[in-house]
Formats: sequence, C-alpha cells, structure tokens
Amino acid sequence: MKKLAFVALYAIRLSIDNVLGLIKTTINLALEVKDELSELNNVALGQLIANNLLFEPVVKNPRKSEFTDLVNLANADRKERFAEIKRTIKLHLKGLDATKKAAGKTLDFFFSTYWEAINEPMNSVTGLMSAMFEKYNINNEVKAAASIIAVDTFITEFEMSNHAFDLVYNQRLANDAAHELSASGQKKAVCDSYNEFCIAIEQAANFTPKESVLTLFNKMNELRKTYHALEPVAKDKVESGLAK
Repeated sequence: MKKLAFVALYAIRLSIDNVLGLIKTTINLALEVKDELSELNNVALGQLIANNLLFEPVVKNPRKSEFTDLVNLANADRKERFAEIKRTIKLHLKGLDATKKAAGKTLDFFFSTYWEAINEPMNSVTGLMSAMFEKYNINNEVKAAASIIAVDTFITEFEMSNHAFDLVYNQRLANDAAHELSASGQKKAVCDSYNEFCIAIEQAANFTPKESVLTLFNKMNELRKTYHALEPVAKDKVESGLAK
C-alpha cells in the first residue's frame, strides 16, 4: 500500500497572519477527534496549543497598523485628484473653444494609457504614475496644453499626492516588517510544534489508520494545499517533504 504523506508546506515562510490561520484551523480540526487520537498525538497537539497561546496575542496586539487608514486616505486623495484632471480634460474636449479643445485632445492622448492605471493595486499605481510624471515633465507640448486649460496646477498637486502616498505606504511596510520581526521567535516555536504534530498524524495515518485519523489527515492535507499556495516563494524552489 502506498505510504501516505502530507503535501509540502514550509509554514515558517508564511506571514504571521497566515501562520495563525493555519495553526488555529489545524487545532480546531484535531480537537474534533481528540478522543480518537493516541497519547503521542495528543501530547503533540497539546504542545501546539500551548505554543499557539503564546503566539496568537503577539500577532493580534496590535494588529491594525496605525498607517492603514493613512494609506487608504492617501490613495483616495490621489484618485480623486486624477479624476478631477480627467473631468476637466473631457469637459474641454466637448467645448466650443477651439484652442482649449485642441489642448484637451493633446492631454487626452497623453493620459489615455493611464486613465485605467489608477485602478491597479495601490503600490503599482505609484510606480506607473511616477513614470508618467517623468514623461510629462519633459514634454513641453503636453505641459503647454495643460496650462491652456488650467490643469497644470492639478497635475502638480496630483504628483505631490502620489509622492505623499508613497511615503506613508513605505512607512506601513516598515511597521509591518517590525511587527513580523517581533513575532518571529514565537512564530518559529509554533511552526516547529505544527511540524511535529503533522509528523505524528502522518505516522498515525500510516501505522494506525483508524477512520478518524485518516479523516483528520485528509482535512489537514487539504489545508496544507491551501496554504502552500500562499508561500511567498517560486514554485520551482519548493522542495518536497514536510516543512522544516
């Protein structure tokens, strides 16, 4: 009979939030059949629960970054500023003033590849718009057109808004990284106990394959597949076997 083996999962590579989700769900699955598990399995489960009790408060307190609202506000601000530029350009495209209409066409052509870019993921928008500003600032024809319909000030303010977003976004990244670092010790401990529990269940499924144990094994394996997809590593670098 083919030996049962869990799919590869390097839990330590997951974010602290994903580790917490993996561990809590695994514990809940195991508790459903706790009375059917062997003494060895329950010892491993108990250690996993104990380490998670130390890990979970570190993850959750505090969880909401003070920068989250600032990032959202900064992103909303730049989107509204870009929308105002678009409204102004479109308005002059429909106007009767030939000079302003021509300026509107010049600007609409320039911005045409960027109108939808503002809806890309927030940090992607920053890079796309920064590249746009570089092109705008060296294009005298486009800058002259912006001056004619008085959107040059709007564009300058939009550039400042994009820069402001970048600053607060990077502050949030630094804050998240510091939080991840502070939880790293407890993260390693809980991942180690998770790996030990998985080894125990894998052995039980192969050597004492009761229905309840096999059901738990299968549920845990499906869970591992889900979290495997969340590992921040290239697929060709993932090795086979249990997480280490």
